[in-house]
Amino acid sequence: MTSHQNGWAIDASGLHKRFVLHLQGGLALDVLRGASLRVRPGECVALVGPSGAGKSSLMRALYGNYRVDSGAVRIRHDGAMVDIATASPGAILDVRQRSLGYVSQFLRAIPRLSALDVVAGSAVARGMNLEKARRHAAAMLERLRIPSALHALPPVTFSGGEQQRVNLARSFICDWPTLLLDEPTASLDPVSRDCVCTLIAEACARGSAIVAIVHDHALRARIADRTVLLERGATIEESQP
Repeated sequence: MTSHQNGWAIDASGLHKRFVLHLQGGLALDVLRGASLRVRPGECVALVGPSGAGKSSLMRALYGNYRVDSGAVRIRHDGAMVDIATASPGAILDVRQRSLGYVSQFLRAIPRLSALDVVAGSAVARGMNLEKARRHAAAMLERLRIPSALHALPPVTFSGGEQQRVNLARSFICDWPTLLLDEPTASLDPVSRDCVCTLIAEACARGSAIVAIVHDHALRARIADRTVLLERGATIEESQP
């Protein structure tokens, strides 16, 4: 899966993030303590570590949902590296629209919007015309085992596993240069997990850089070029999956 292209798609270093819990008497909670991560185009890196180690916090810092207190979060965008840690909100939005995809653990969509339009909307936002986007959306939903009879229904009526497959379809319909996956297979059945593994491999083959939080060792062995261990908000070591 590893590409031979030069340069980094993600170059994050020295990340620190502290939350102050004012309702708890000003208790300080350090969720990132010097974390660093580098990922090349075409590479899949799995984040591992115990619960509370900072894996999701690191993902949110990479996406710009968390503004780090110090450190740099450089994401390749239009041939240059944009530091998400210091970029303006408009610049971060531009990176997200064209260079940086993110699959969270939960689907967030307009309640009455159909599954087909939820998925197609992601492609339309990146410049695809609506008719083509809906065709691609239907094919991706079918591939992720959402039958055509459900495409016109809002995902709020779906099971948790079906909602997660819609969530994944919404991201994999686009060729993201960089893609962040927060436990992408947590609520999926074995057949759907196999499909996601294939989609990840195909994306890496096209040159996408992928970071995934994956707890299952066998799954990590299938998709990851490297694993990065986090403990108490710090990156401890890197290894083969």
